[in-house]
Amino acid sequence: MAKKEIKKGKKSASRPVSTLAAHAEQAVKDYDHALGLLRRKDYSGAADAFQKVIKTYPDEKEMADRCRIYVSVCEREQSDRVLPLKKAEDYYYQGIVESNRQKYDEALKHLDKALKMNPKDDRFLYATAATQALKGEREQALNLLKEAIETNPENRIHAQSDPDFDLLSDDDAFIDLISAERE
Repeated sequence: MAKKEIKKGKKSASRPVSTLAAHAEQAVKDYDHALGLLRRKDYSGAADAFQKVIKTYPDEKEMADRCRIYVSVCEREQSDRVLPLKKAEDYYYQGIVESNRQKYDEALKHLDKALKMNPKDDRFLYATAATQALKGEREQALNLLKEAIETNPENRIHAQSDPDFDLLSDDDAFIDLISAERE
């Protein structure tokens, strides 16, 4: 019995092994469909289609590997996309993202829009002050920080240890602002 299995093994080893399983044609069609979605920049649809290929055809190792790469491309592209901004909160969060990317001018555009929609929100004032400080705009940063502290005195405590204000750390006006307790 073992000899028959060995003979079968030799016969199958000598035959060319197809890299695609029995459902190869459909696997290729599904893969091509996913590629088409990717080319059209439908990253969400493409990611789903590539995931479907991976799950539906697990024996297609090479195709699955390519699909995983394309899924990561889709995820990267989706994370870089800017969602439509409608509310003050949206502009605020996008401003924070841009500030973290060190795109201060872009960040200030978003934060300014948030402030126009809600001029007394201390978070918007504080974030704009911090971004102005990072940009090196001392006067604007101090004025906005003063307003943020007047709106919410807790911002004084935040500013004391916020590295965004490091450029102002030796400025007398900044020191007075963050250390003065207003009654």
